[in-house]
Amino acid sequence: MNSSQETADRDHRKLSHLRWAIGTPYFVQGTKNLTEIPILFFIKFQLGMDDAGGQLFDALRSIGWMLKPIWGYISDQFALFGYHRKSWYVLMACLAVVFWFVAAVLSYLGITIPLVYFIVFNLAFTTYAFVDVVTDAIMVTEGQRLKRVGSFVNFQWLILSIANAGALFLGGWLQTNIEAGSVEPWVVFFLAGIPPLFTALVGIRYIPEKKQPGPHKHAKKSESSTSLNRTWPYIRSVPGRLNRFRKNNHTLWLLMLFIFFWKFSPSVGYIERSYLIDERGFTGQIFGIILSIGGITFFFSILSYRWVVRMFPRIQWHYILYAMVAIAVLHFPLSFFLYLEPDHPWWRFVYFTLPDAFNPLPEWNRYQWFKLVNGTIFSFAMIPAFLIPLTINGHVVKVSHAAIGYAFLTALANTTNIVEDVVGAGLFKLFSIPSFGWLHIVFQGSMFDLANSLDTRTLILEMFIYISLFFTLLTIPFIELLRRDLKKRDIKIVLSKADD
Repeated sequence: MNSSQETADRDHRKLSHLRWAIGTPYFVQGTKNLTEIPILFFIKFQLGMDDAGGQLFDALRSIGWMLKPIWGYISDQFALFGYHRKSWYVLMACLAVVFWFVAAVLSYLGITIPLVYFIVFNLAFTTYAFVDVVTDAIMVTEGQRLKRVGSFVNFQWLILSIANAGALFLGGWLQTNIEAGSVEPWVVFFLAGIPPLFTALVGIRYIPEKKQPGPHKHAKKSESSTSLNRTWPYIRSVPGRLNRFRKNNHTLWLLMLFIFFWKFSPSVGYIERSYLIDERGFTGQIFGIILSIGGITFFFSILSYRWVVRMFPRIQWHYILYAMVAIAVLHFPLSFFLYLEPDHPWWRFVYFTLPDAFNPLPEWNRYQWFKLVNGTIFSFAMIPAFLIPLTINGHVVKVSHAAIGYAFLTALANTTNIVEDVVGAGLFKLFSIPSFGWLHIVFQGSMFDLANSLDTRTLILEMFIYISLFFTLLTIPFIELLRRDLKKRDIKIVLSKADD
């Protein structure tokens, strides 16, 4: 074997090891969705929380994702056992196992105090967030070096989509067995703790990081004391450093505004699911099938997106995002169908039946089928809305601050998701109080009340459809501002690598 072939083989092995390191945490991150459907029912029935309270609990159980810049700072600045990436990666994966097992023990003992689970779930999801930060730091550093940021982002989300589909389906199946009494909720939490072990093993073997030399043995204690004395002045300098960082990273801050307005819209995700359970006959198994098919759709959508950006490299990122806005606007009328009664005239345009011989799920009603078909088509069309901001993020962040820089913007995306759920819960609670009865009367008597329902929850959920449309349209100026800034700074966004 000649030297060039040996070099090629060595590079291929390194790339393969790198893919294991940046892909496994995303796969394991997807497996945590094993708990998604069981936790929905756990909050509603075991913990006995109402719609607004349940939504607030559901939103805030992932606070750890908001703190990703802190995890990024720790990883960038503090080596653990001589490593900035590997040790944190392995440690946090092991802690994820511990916290899920704690949740399993609490459930096994029959404890139903919401605050206790709120703390334990947050600790578990915090470990995923920390591992995610370290993984993304490795991806940015190596991706920029190899000019593969776009393809690495696509690869990570491809892996995530596969895990999502399987975990959601299994979670729905487990919830069905929980409702039947053949499985206890603690089993779900126990199973969720197993996959992070694989993250730890992959980190030990494949993280591409050399161990940093430790302090000399003859170092004096006074040197350690001096180092500690420097900590407080450094902390005091943080506001000034952040201000200089803001001034020197105009594009990054503009990207921050773009991501916030692109992702933010007051959400009632948990409340809508609770409504579907109460009013439309949805069960854990039905949610499992719908969400797992959504995960499969996510997978094929990413493949389609990869094919499009590789076959048509001249298509620029902002054209795709403008198309995403247009699709969301066109999808707007379909959002009402879950709240329309069966005799509503709109159903004549979309409702049809299949003979039982050709219907794989004859026991499903129209709302369940509509949620499946509508959600599947819409999620397939909207996948670039997830990947493009991440790709832009990876191009803009400086390698010298790979962990904290990338974590800052991805944390903003996660924080936006949490904030929109919290705001949604607050608005729902506000609109539900008796003093806002006038709003229900005004809305119910208007042309905007397509469901024409007397049910307060239905009226409020309809209002949120219009709120969502408003925030979707609000993203247009921020797409244009970011496009102009990137062009001015001659930053070219590469959505994929043709030879990947």
